Amino acid sequence: MKAYYLGRVAYRPTWELQERLRTQVLTGGPETLLLCEHRPVLTLGKSATPTDILRATDGVEQVRTSRGGQVTYHGPGQLVVYPIVRLRGGVLAHIEWLASAAIAVASRFGIAAEFSRERVGVWTHGRKLAAIGVHIARRVAIHGLAMNIRREATRAFEQGWFVACGEAGARAVSLEEAVLESHPALPFALTVESAAQLMADELSILAGQAPLPLETATLEQLGASCADGAPTEPQP
Repeated sequence: MKAYYLGRVAYRPTWELQERLRTQVLTGGPETLLLCEHRPVLTLGKSATPTDILRATDGVEQVRTSRGGQVTYHGPGQLVVYPIVRLRGGVLAHIEWLASAAIAVASRFGIAAEFSRERVGVWTHGRKLAAIGVHIARRVAIHGLAMNIRREATRAFEQGWFVACGEAGARAVSLEEAVLESHPALPFALTVESAAQLMADELSILAGQAPLPLETATLEQLGASCADGAPTEPQP
């Protein structure tokens, strides 16, 4: 498996790339771990309804997607992790793998977090640190985990744009906010790109592998490397 950091990218072409990479895995190709930051977007999962959007979000794209769950936000300051991998166990084991990596990253900064199966995601002191939503086809997963790293990642939640993950009144928190609340004198200089390397390391360790080197790549470069070279239209 190779790990790539894409920088700040749009949601739709990243989803399209995941579908193309999944096609490669299904035909015997390599697994891939994509890590990125998204331009502002609201994504509507399989269970989302129009009433989950609470106010106008001018200039922010809304995309109905194939992952499970309801509505969430992706944007600057948030690390998004997309493992395009074969399931080693069941779907729950895959989700717990993602959650465990986020918990391990948080623990490096002295933040205790936990996975909730009922309120799918990673939480600390009643606030959501990371959201999880996946899609499985023929035992190959796409989509994944979004972890709030910098304070700016939680602004959309604070401004009440939507019912976050279908839970009215749910609160989000970033790793930066949690660290500064617990350790006000501790400088927090973690960038999304640096967090991406930590996440890639933790996912590898949890999978029983050596830490993966994180390569920088563009959507275009990875798309060109797909075997068939033809775009796959995402289907919500």
